[in-house]
Amino acid sequence: MSTAVKDVAQEMLALAQEITRKKNPEGALGQVLKGYLERRINECKEEIAKFENKYGMPFEDYKEMLGVKITLSYEHEKDYMDWEASVIEYGFLKDEKNKLDYYGY
Repeated sequence: MSTAVKDVAQEMLALAQEITRKKNPEGALGQVLKGYLERRINECKEEIAKFENKYGMPFEDYKEMLGVKITLSYEHEKDYMDWEASVIEYGFLKDEKNKLDYYGY
């Protein structure tokens, strides 16, 4: 790792400590990451809810009906890809937050 990258990393850790008022750099970084993950999780929930409200069903039902009871159109396929991406990201982010929770952040 270059000296410049190490300097930036140290500055970022110091900033995290200052913002969170935690002396321990790991605790500060954990708190900052947890806040970010919670924000992204909520954004994914909102995106998923938007599609559930639009189609009146959960993603798994939509997935099964697409091309059968729901016509294949550009809009429906784009919604499928965006909805699926939100569902996948939501699961990933929840898993990562659970890891932070496990370690006490």
